Amino acid sequence: MKRWIWMGGALGLCLLLGAAPGLAAMHSPYNRYSSDEFRLRLGLFTPDGDSEYWHGAESDFTGDASDLQDVVFGGDWIHQVTPFMALMVSGDFYQGQSDMSYRNFTDTHGHEIVHTTTLEVAPFTAGLVFRLAPEALPVHPYVGVGGGLYWWHLDEEGDFVDFTGRNDIFTDAFHDDGAVFGYYALAGLDIPISSNFSVFGEARWDRAKDDLNGDFATLGKIDVGGSKYMGGVSWHF
Repeated sequence: MKRWIWMGGALGLCLLLGAAPGLAAMHSPYNRYSSDEFRLRLGLFTPDGDSEYWHGAESDFTGDASDLQDVVFGGDWIHQVTPFMALMVSGDFYQGQSDMSYRNFTDTHGHEIVHTTTLEVAPFTAGLVFRLAPEALPVHPYVGVGGGLYWWHLDEEGDFVDFTGRNDIFTDAFHDDGAVFGYYALAGLDIPISSNFSVFGEARWDRAKDDLNGDFATLGKIDVGGSKYMGGVSWHF
């Protein structure tokens, strides 16, 4: 609940920042397609969990990849090439965390054996955005595609069972990180406020998988893609 309140307040602040210049320039012509844009985004990211690592975790532990749903924020620079096509460079950051316990094992007192899984994903991408409506309309739908590098970091910290011995319980921390090429598709609606500002809502679907190494070398691939649902403010210059 606190997460949603914080996100609602932040998005409300974005809307106020966008509306203030619009009140001062409400009679200015909206000439967005001849300008560049800088956008700030905020929303939720839900990991897909479609890989060997996540399937194994779901089999052995309570919960699944969707339990790591958390806040994602990012920014875009957009350069208009034609009235209906633009180049976009984007950067995002997400960190999600969830406690997981063994499904079939407890300690000698019947308590759950729990560890915390943390996933960070920070993509840097480039792509194309296609405008689907004329500039004169009050709402501008758009779609886009792109790709780039997805940096990620995975942690598991807490209590585990040593299945190589007498099923002893031990406390430890396991880590791995990497960078892999991925791609995305997006769809959104942009609503002009003035000649310099607009607000928007957007969905992105990221696809990226990488081989695990280090402490997780035997666990196959990890899926670091997922779904993002975001809103934000855009400055046109």
